[in-house]
Amino acid sequence: MTLDRLLSLLDKLPGTRVVVVGDAILDRYIWGKVSRISPEAPVPVVNVTHESVRLGGACNVVHNVQQLGGRASLVSVVGSDGQGKTLLDSLVAEGVDVSGVISHDARPTTTKTRVVAHSQQLLRFDQEEKAFLPSGLQEELLSRLNRVLPGAGVLLLSDYAKGILSPETAKGAFELGKKYGVPVFVDPKVSSIDSFRGATVLTPNNLEASQSSGIDIHDDETLLEAGRRLLDRLSSQSLLITRGEMGMTLFETGDALHVSHIPAVAQDVYDVTGAGDTVIATMSLAFAAGASLLEAAVLSNMAAGFVVGIVGTAAVSREQLRTILSSSPLFEPGSGHFRPEGFRPRVRL
Repeated sequence: MTLDRLLSLLDKLPGTRVVVVGDAILDRYIWGKVSRISPEAPVPVVNVTHESVRLGGACNVVHNVQQLGGRASLVSVVGSDGQGKTLLDSLVAEGVDVSGVISHDARPTTTKTRVVAHSQQLLRFDQEEKAFLPSGLQEELLSRLNRVLPGAGVLLLSDYAKGILSPETAKGAFELGKKYGVPVFVDPKVSSIDSFRGATVLTPNNLEASQSSGIDIHDDETLLEAGRRLLDRLSSQSLLITRGEMGMTLFETGDALHVSHIPAVAQDVYDVTGAGDTVIATMSLAFAAGASLLEAAVLSNMAAGFVVGIVGTAAVSREQLRTILSSSPLFEPGSGHFRPEGFRPRVRL
């Protein structure tokens, strides 16, 4: 793998299709400043300066796909309320295909409101309905997925445990992926991880992998054991465990188990909100465009390293990712190969 190869893959991203099924979330931010403590209670008084909204959950995933030049379709459910309209208007403005999104009167749009002052989050309050969709709504969701999935490069399931991806919906999505020959990438929650057996790739973070495997991951030995256990339990082809400042570890099955450790790039981390969305969106889009899983994981690692330096949910553009790659200290000047000290190569186990 070389820098030139990764840069050439970026040129293949535009127009590549990814279909995302998952929990649509509106992230609302109240920004302000704090200069005193309330006389009524020992809490800071926030002088509000402005408010903003961003795409969250599965909406942030499609946002990341679009920013990288891909073509995203979203299949989800939002409420017939102001927040749902805001989400849909924002998605349409970005060019996202929202023909798979259902507006429903009996379900509020999941909304997370954060109060931020001096780049620090002080408070978050949520408006949501976490119960699984009724059977009729699940059937309609799968019907819409059936219409938009043909021709896609990857089917991506983004689970935020807000009720969209019930075991029945997940099973139906996998069946449609198999029907159309589309690989399935999953960003799972611990509580529902068994619903995603047979995925092409699962992308839990370190804590989720520890909880799902029952192994406290604290070194390479426990990491490898947790990875093996999850692959066996879930019959998945591959597993990408994101590990924060430790980077990522990719497990690939085949004639043998291959394990690749991908280092993180040192930087200031301001907010990890949505970093997992960036990882799976970048990885899915790159794979759909012809990257190997390892190449796709390296690109997603670079992209995630950018967004954690921004407060709030964010996305990286294709040109920003090109700049990040070109200036990365992980590549040898001249040859463009990974530095030996910066990348631990694939280990066959």
